[in-house]
Amino acid sequence: MTIPKAVSSAAFTDNVKRTVLSNGLTVITKELHTHPIVATMIWYRVGARNEELGQTGKSHFLEHMLFKGTDKYKKGEIDLITMKNGGRNNAFTWLDFTAYYFTFASDRWEIALEVEASRMRNTIFSPEEFASEKQVVIEELQIGQDGPWDTLEEEVWASAFRQHPYHNPTIGWLEDVLNTTVEDMRDYYDKWYHPRNAIIVAVGDFETEKAVAKIEELFGAIPPGPEPKPVHIVEPPQKGEKRVVVKKPTPVERIMIAYHVPDLSHPDSYPLQVATMLLSSGRRSRLYQRLQEKDRSVTFARASYNDHIDPSLFYFQAELKPGYSLNDVEKSLLEVIEDLKQNTVSETELAKAKRQIESNFILGNENALEQAMLLGQFETIAGHDRFAEDERGYLYLNKYLDHIHEVTAADIQRVMNEYFTDKNRTVGHLVAEPAEEAVMISESQDPGFSQHDHPISRSLASIAANSAFLKNPKGDLLFA
Repeated sequence: MTIPKAVSSAAFTDNVKRTVLSNGLTVITKELHTHPIVATMIWYRVGARNEELGQTGKSHFLEHMLFKGTDKYKKGEIDLITMKNGGRNNAFTWLDFTAYYFTFASDRWEIALEVEASRMRNTIFSPEEFASEKQVVIEELQIGQDGPWDTLEEEVWASAFRQHPYHNPTIGWLEDVLNTTVEDMRDYYDKWYHPRNAIIVAVGDFETEKAVAKIEELFGAIPPGPEPKPVHIVEPPQKGEKRVVVKKPTPVERIMIAYHVPDLSHPDSYPLQVATMLLSSGRRSRLYQRLQEKDRSVTFARASYNDHIDPSLFYFQAELKPGYSLNDVEKSLLEVIEDLKQNTVSETELAKAKRQIESNFILGNENALEQAMLLGQFETIAGHDRFAEDERGYLYLNKYLDHIHEVTAADIQRVMNEYFTDKNRTVGHLVAEPAEEAVMISESQDPGFSQHDHPISRSLASIAANSAFLKNPKGDLLFA
């Protein structure tokens, strides 16, 4: 077999410019003149990871409040202005960040900057709006608890992480949300929503110098704000397998197996990303061939490893067909893992996985919003000193595909043996519980997107999924 020449990702950042204002605000710009459109985002370096004990859910709740009005924009006016000008906007929260975005035609894109400059420091926390929005957040939380995948994932992550805040769901624990006051929310806003903790990303049809000048005009006079408090909590090594069982009224049973793995800055993140492709990309993948073709025991199976600031989880999910047992499916999953530990991947299979990642990277970043998402995500999660200077922030993308192409079959075998061990494992079973048909949960065959697998910010290895989801972002639990 002739293996095609590898593509580099360096071209993606060729015309990207980083500017840091005197108040600490980071500005990332990329001119893209293929269409008369500009995507504008603001990323705040705060998410579930930054929430202290008893304070969970505040990042997501605050995201909702930023649509409830400022001293310049009345309630509902931000959405109305967006609609009247033919744009769209939304926001999302995840473990490591909160982000807001707009897309407008290039002759009116500065509306986005005006809105974000106003709500960075001038959001109004009306007690009435706060109380109303609290009910909305509680309803979202309860809907998530009714969903079989959200429930199982929540239990597995909470069991796998004993100390680190990744223990907590992004939407928070119900008791914490119930006890949050408007004063708490205003204090949280004052703590995190400042220029030195924010990144503005603009991609599209504009002139860079004029764009930066406009951002300086609107944001430059805002005080820097307090120095963000770093997260120092480190999850101790797991000393033995953990198991959780969730019982719910469900027509199908599910399984999740998770392993502690390094963060994005670790060199092993690259072979782990390639491993996700080997395991669950397409009909020739290891999981499909074993569980769906051979065993015929599941409706789907997948492996996930997402990009995070701190060490997180590499996890497997499968949904069982009626008549098959959780123990048998677990056994098959573990045998797939063991095969990768014991046997070297062929060069042909490895090359195919790398080409898939390469293709996903290219196809998943074709328009302005997708590119703004990618630049903002990595400027945020890769923007610390665990990364080398020339790979910090969005520069991580420069050498991304080069590092992927450097992964060897020996690397795959090594990381599988290093991290996929019994004592490093947390297993979750969702067991069917009898229920009246009237209250049976309606379910799809795919876990979709959850609070631990964000649709916008999944691993680069599978980032092509982003574009499909962006067509209907309102469907996700963690969007405003």
